[in-house]
Amino acid sequence: MDSLQTRRPFLKFLIALAMSVTVVSPLARAETPKQITIGFIPGENPQELKENGEAFAKMLQEKIGVPVNIYVSKDYTELIDAMKNKKVDFAFFSAMTYVFAEKMAGAKVLLKKVWDGPYYYATILANKATKISQLKGKKFAFVDQKSTSGYILPQVYFKKNNIDSKTFFADSIFSGNHSESVNLLREGKVDAAAVFSNDAKNKDTAWDRFPAKDGKRYPKPKTIWISEPIPNDPFCVRQDFYDSNPRIATDLMFALRDLDEDKTNGPKFKKLLNISGLMLATSTQYDSVRELVKAMNIQLGDK
Repeated sequence: MDSLQTRRPFLKFLIALAMSVTVVSPLARAETPKQITIGFIPGENPQELKENGEAFAKMLQEKIGVPVNIYVSKDYTELIDAMKNKKVDFAFFSAMTYVFAEKMAGAKVLLKKVWDGPYYYATILANKATKISQLKGKKFAFVDQKSTSGYILPQVYFKKNNIDSKTFFADSIFSGNHSESVNLLREGKVDAAAVFSNDAKNKDTAWDRFPAKDGKRYPKPKTIWISEPIPNDPFCVRQDFYDSNPRIATDLMFALRDLDEDKTNGPKFKKLLNISGLMLATSTQYDSVRELVKAMNIQLGDK
């Protein structure tokens, strides 16, 4: 069977051919943007994310020939609003955030991140405890109310075990991003935290991905729980932008895939995005997340 790389030039030709009628239309020409903006959720230190994002934008800009701007949101919900209000044209969402962005901001999924595989996991890490019951009356860190791994799935687990996190823990906080959650754990400011894991055995978690601020090596915390697989974070385009600018959207998607496979620039590209790679994605791959939203009656403004 032919490899994807072998088929790609022909595939790209077919997509470009199929879109040619739209691209040459007066409307498409009139609305071709002079620049594009890509949004990021604050999954790590905001300043580092901004610096990495700007370097990523420069690499991408050189590939597509269109200026690329970066938008780092303050929290998960703000990125949905940014796409809804057309402040961003593309965005890297979490699985849960994408489900809301699709409904409220017309997000169309193109690609998804890859770490250990096409899925990741939610996990609870603790400094001393070896089981949930030992965390009663302790301090706990969540990431964000719309973080799939850093809040939603741990809450599902708690509810199934008749645990009300508001009363079970002495204090529960929202750190804002995964790197801050593991730093709070290292510093002993919380006893446990819910973060992501890139593999089912917890060998590659947020703890491993984000080094300590002081550069020291800390003993890895204990794993108390790990979830079922979650579809990886998707890369999306705003539907109305895609409809008006199909060629740019397609060129950008292929540029990302090309950078991913570039032997020279690929390692730097992956390091900037903190990924192992990118792969094609479809909306139906997130049906399990939609079912979770429906089953838990999760609303955008839930706290």
